[in-house]
Amino acid sequence: MSSAGSLDGFRVLDFTQGLCGPFCTMQLGDGGAEVIKVEPPAGDFARRMGPPFIGDESAVFLSLNRNKKSVVIDLESSSGRETAARLAREADVVVEDFGPSAATTLGLDYAQLRAENPKLIYCSITPFGEEGPLRHLPGSELVVQAMAEYTTSLGRIGDPPVRVGADIASLNTGTFAAQAILAALFHRLRSGEGQRVAVSEFGALLHMRGIMWSSLSDPDDWYGFHLDHYIKPPDYGYQTKNGSFYFILRRGNSEDWDRLVMELGMEEALADSRFDDYGRAATSIGRYATEVKPIWEKAFANRTREELVDLVKSIGGDAVPIMEYPELLAHPQVAALEVVAEIDHPTAGRLKTVRPVARLSDTPNSIRLAPPTLGQHTDEILRAAGLAQDG
Repeated sequence: MSSAGSLDGFRVLDFTQGLCGPFCTMQLGDGGAEVIKVEPPAGDFARRMGPPFIGDESAVFLSLNRNKKSVVIDLESSSGRETAARLAREADVVVEDFGPSAATTLGLDYAQLRAENPKLIYCSITPFGEEGPLRHLPGSELVVQAMAEYTTSLGRIGDPPVRVGADIASLNTGTFAAQAILAALFHRLRSGEGQRVAVSEFGALLHMRGIMWSSLSDPDDWYGFHLDHYIKPPDYGYQTKNGSFYFILRRGNSEDWDRLVMELGMEEALADSRFDDYGRAATSIGRYATEVKPIWEKAFANRTREELVDLVKSIGGDAVPIMEYPELLAHPQVAALEVVAEIDHPTAGRLKTVRPVARLSDTPNSIRLAPPTLGQHTDEILRAAGLAQDG
């Protein structure tokens, strides 16, 4: 077993800021790549996102920038642009989110760099893509969510739009960008040639939304999660005596169903056609789940969610409590997966962070470096490159 990650030996030059690009390059860093984070003198703007702050450090920045080295280079100066170009010529991968045509102005355009570094993988991330009427527009998480129809199926009909709670545009695009970079690296290993990769947040959300639109194309029956979710109310799970839980019935038989109904005192459901097929259409995303929900919750009112989770599982159903942050982190499954790691930061002290998702048997992902302070590695990187610190 090797202690080095799968991407050990690759150098990534990261010009991105905020959430999307840094999430991409953190994944490459977790895989073993050396990630050099190029920051302006004021730093990545994510360093100022908050609260919350841990000491003087933004929790957002800390969560997205482990396994990176920070180098301060002023791209507004000619010497800084030349320094950045020199570093790019020696990199395996460049990732930027400058926006259309900005890279050319900065002397960091792919065509310019490829002339001296033909094996370079160059990834450009934009809000709306590099073609079309929106190509020059700036974007943000909420703007892209709204443009990509993601707010349509949230909330209630007639109410104002509701955003998706997670930063799905930024983080999913970061993942797609990392995948594209790895594909380009694999091609380079076979051909010896680099290439340019372009990824947009808008395109990422449209790609993910595609399954909904395919389902909406002349369906035989206007029913099912991918069709009627637009009109259903928000789902908060099923309320019990001490909290909410979620369950679905899909594997039980007649005996299991009868036992559940009798145990809950819901004998009337046996004569209700909405509960046919052992209740499968009356739970979760079933056809009648929304309209029969009050019947379930009446039966659940005097039982704890722990009792109900055990009962549903005992008849072959799936059931889980709907958890909030403190109880989630205390759950034994989280502990068994060793999801949370602790790292030491030079100014913020000891931090908790979420480990990399993938578990590779022979070339494991790892957390080798804490998120850097601004310019922490400038001298180290420039000296190694034979460059004076004048940018």
